[in-house]
Amino acid sequence: NAIIKIILINIVVYLAFALIGLVLFLFNLNNWQTSALKLLMLPASVTNFVMQPWSLVTYMFLHEGFFHLLFNMLWLYWLGNLFQQYLGNSKSYQAYILGGFFGGIIYMLSFNLFPAFSNQVQFSYALGASAGVLSIVIATATLLPNYQVYLLILGPVKLKYIALVSVLLDLLRSISIIVAQL
Repeated sequence: NAIIKIILINIVVYLAFALIGLVLFLFNLNNWQTSALKLLMLPASVTNFVMQPWSLVTYMFLHEGFFHLLFNMLWLYWLGNLFQQYLGNSKSYQAYILGGFFGGIIYMLSFNLFPAFSNQVQFSYALGASAGVLSIVIATATLLPNYQVYLLILGPVKLKYIALVSVLLDLLRSISIIVAQL
């Protein structure tokens, strides 16, 4: 199952960095973890990106904290399994990787094209599976727009509305993070 494999990779990477971080903390070497993490995170700066092009793939398997990982993986599990049921493993891998790839490119373009971010370009880095997960959510809603999911408080809700709310919430979260950095 491609979705389970993607989830496991994300969990293993998170646990590996948590364990490495703990060991480095115990030996008072925290700066090494920060340096290693920056090599895997996606820089907003094109100059920095040229020095670490692999980060366009590696950033989508890193997470800021447990809840960041948990919510991304829950979304991926719930809607990814539905997507995979209809289109299979290969398309699931493609949707996740290409979604993360294009999300990263949009991130870099945004920071380099909009003057509001010009002071932050050199210091901004992206990490997380959100772009890949959101691509699975959107792909599933595109494939099955009228498929109904029963939500605890709301009852039956069509996937197209869940995807729309997900995109809006992710956009608001991204804007609030960027504004907090300014």
